[in-house]
Amino acid sequence: MSSFPVSSRTSTLAASDLTLAQIQRTQRDLLENQRQTSSGLAISRPSDAADKVGAVLQLEQSLSRADQQERALQNGLGALDTADVALAESAQILREATTVASSQIGVGSDAETREAESLVVDAQLEGLLELANRQFADLSVFGGDDGAAPGEKVFESFLGGVRYLGGTDDLFAPVGALDPEEITGNGVDAYGAFSTRVEGTIDLDPAATADTRIAEIAGAQGLGVRLGSVQVTVDATTVSVDLLGSDTLGDVADRINNAIDGIDPAAGSLAVSADGFTLTAAAGRTISVADVGVGQTAGDLGVGLSATGASVSGDDVGVKLSRTTALADLGAAVDLTSGLSLTQGAVTVTADFSAATTVEDLLNEVAGLNIGVRLEINEDRTGLNLINEVSGLSLSIGENGGTTATDLGLRSLDRTTLLSDYRNGKGVSATEAGLSDIAITLHDGTAFEVDLFGLQTVGEVETAIEAAAATAGVAVPGSFDVSFAATGNGLTVTDNTAGAGDFVVTNVGQSTAGDELGLTQNVGAAATIDSGDQAQVRNDNAFTHLIDLRDALRNNDESGITLAGENLVQDTDRLVESRARIAIQSQRLEDQQTRLADRVITEQTMLSNLRDADLTEVLTEFSRLQLQLQASLQAGSQNLQLTLLNFLR
Repeated sequence: MSSFPVSSRTSTLAASDLTLAQIQRTQRDLLENQRQTSSGLAISRPSDAADKVGAVLQLEQSLSRADQQERALQNGLGALDTADVALAESAQILREATTVASSQIGVGSDAETREAESLVVDAQLEGLLELANRQFADLSVFGGDDGAAPGEKVFESFLGGVRYLGGTDDLFAPVGALDPEEITGNGVDAYGAFSTRVEGTIDLDPAATADTRIAEIAGAQGLGVRLGSVQVTVDATTVSVDLLGSDTLGDVADRINNAIDGIDPAAGSLAVSADGFTLTAAAGRTISVADVGVGQTAGDLGVGLSATGASVSGDDVGVKLSRTTALADLGAAVDLTSGLSLTQGAVTVTADFSAATTVEDLLNEVAGLNIGVRLEINEDRTGLNLINEVSGLSLSIGENGGTTATDLGLRSLDRTTLLSDYRNGKGVSATEAGLSDIAITLHDGTAFEVDLFGLQTVGEVETAIEAAAATAGVAVPGSFDVSFAATGNGLTVTDNTAGAGDFVVTNVGQSTAGDELGLTQNVGAAATIDSGDQAQVRNDNAFTHLIDLRDALRNNDESGITLAGENLVQDTDRLVESRARIAIQSQRLEDQQTRLADRVITEQTMLSNLRDADLTEVLTEFSRLQLQLQASLQAGSQNLQLTLLNFLR
């Protein structure tokens, strides 16, 4: 019996499958080869090279960041170049203004000529304002870290002066260096926008409360608070208390009190007091809190204490002033009902603090007056400063019938004011030693003179005048007194003597000190002579001095022209120094740009080695695969002739 040729048919099927599989593999390889040829990439998906994909992704991310950094560098260099040009043109304007001032001093200048030149200076002022508002790619090059929006200004004409609305620090951007780099200037460094401020002389000393955040205290050792563990001992029992994670002084007290209660609830407690903490031990009991090992937590919190049957207060933790500080928690007594009297140029307003409950309310009230004055917390966060944002105007801060300005330490003229600060820095000119400067005659006919030689402060002038009056036999105080204005600011000299004579203050000899103090007046039968604020706050910068020069020319004031010209020379030097800083920063960015370019080339090379296809190899492989496919098709056509006769053989 003959067998059916099953084995022959099975071999034919297997051969067919093998041939088709080989053709499909070759076609897939050809497709992949074509993809590499068209894209130039050997790796297009993670599965193409699992061992390389991590490095490829990391390099791609680094190159993407480098692209962003390069754009930031280009913007920064463009902004700095724009600032450099603006500073150069600004310096040229000031040099031309100085020339105008020089030409109008001495013989040959008259009121009409000076009036005409004032128009030139006015145009120079407008030109300087335009330069200070320069932008690059919608970025204010002198706006600092708080620049204007596109099309808006950081310097604006305001109340007859020039107000600065920008930031006090440069704008920084990440450009691939270890730290962000400056990419703009700012109006303070370049143009002296905030060259003068009234710095508060009073430590407002906020009280500590249970809600005081640990981040808001200087620490009893002045080094902040390094939170860790402390050990609490009640009589002979000691436990460790972990203070990590405590947010407020109340949290610290709660954790330590929980430890005390865990030993004996009747032993005593730790409480938050005005300056920090107070530890109280019951009669006959001893409680102590100490640092563990070399820890500093107890020392920083001022709770390194030991109490036996009594209360012991810790060191002052130094609570910092913040916007949220409650005014009721201030250690210094402040009259909040009277308010501040603020005079900016020709405008006088009152800052009403009667409804304020927090420091932020004070800041908002002053900002809302819209006279270009800003109240801020000082750098040490102990008190307040007043900043005049407007150049060309003089600011006076005084009382509104109470003691608010004094309590906040913000009077522009007080006992500590230097006489050299009078009259915008011109000072008070006393004659030589032994010669009197002012003479005072009272209603009762009493007359005396005052020698101001060598005096440095307003307080010393006050003392010298009262001493001269007392030497002349006048009752001080009572019949005669020197004080500070109850409303506004300045010295107030009071004559309470009885008589028909006029109350008069005059200069003596060639002295001009009485005029410079604002005291040379004849008020007749009136009892007071008010000097006014002769030490007003003013921004000494290019805008102010151009305004000074313009006004001095209009008023035919030769001494004013001379002083303005001298000040403009200093302003030019400031611009030159600022331009040098800009140049240094530009060089830093250019150096960073070079380093970034070198890094990009290196990373692109590494990425190419990992990811890019070798086109020579790919094209060679393509030719081989074509031949392989052709051979597979030819072999298949010969071996797989699927006719009926072939099947029956």
